[in-house]
Amino acid sequence: MRRLPLYTLVLLAGLAHAEYKPAFGVGEDLLFKIRWGAITGGYSTLTVPRIDIKNGKPAYHIVSEARSTGFLDTFYKVRDSNQAWLDVEQPRSLGYEKDLREGKYRVQEKVRYDYTDYRFYREKNRLDTNTHKTQDGPIPSSVFDILGSFYYIRSMPLEVGQSVSIDVHSGAETWPLIVHVKKRAKVKTKAGKFDCFVLEPQLREPGIFIHKGKKLEIWVTADARRMPVLMRCDIMIGTITAELVKATLGKPAAALAKLIP
Repeated sequence: MRRLPLYTLVLLAGLAHAEYKPAFGVGEDLLFKIRWGAITGGYSTLTVPRIDIKNGKPAYHIVSEARSTGFLDTFYKVRDSNQAWLDVEQPRSLGYEKDLREGKYRVQEKVRYDYTDYRFYREKNRLDTNTHKTQDGPIPSSVFDILGSFYYIRSMPLEVGQSVSIDVHSGAETWPLIVHVKKRAKVKTKAGKFDCFVLEPQLREPGIFIHKGKKLEIWVTADARRMPVLMRCDIMIGTITAELVKATLGKPAAALAKLIP
């Protein structure tokens, strides 16, 4: 099984851009149970632990981790970590890192986004094949990594029947991520009952536990938090679901100034 996209969409850039409303806060901590059919395959977390200084700018530090457990862990061990840094002052990513262990597959990657010359700088290490690669190339004036894009879209206005699109960078390519707002629906998880928007991203790159191009649906609350509570995606051998089991809300935007280093 490949990585499940706790696709992760954007940022509390509302301080400098009034059109963006905070959809999360520092301290937000979401725990998901991952199931492969009826089997509990592991757990995943989405957290916003703090604000860092990244490339000389204050940035929301976002972390996604996934870990297999039980039966799955005995034959396909997953230990994934993804980190993103979103500019506090402008809607854009400043950096992205991942450290993935999925079975025998092991990769580490770091990406830096430089908006003085509008280029990305990428370093990738395949530990399972002992290969190393560096790349750089152009980026637009505002771009998001895969994880950070999820937090940005959480902060955008959503309306049933409409779609939103943002520029996403992955690998050496920038492409438009289009997210359809399919419907409004109520859903019940172990964390409670929620009134949600059902989103369907059009995928071009793999996420956590998912193959490129497969169908993904995400239930986010229809309130100001836009909190993800359920994710469901098709893979080559069935369906993977991620269900919210515990949530800690973050600090409101009013407290932001006290958090900036």
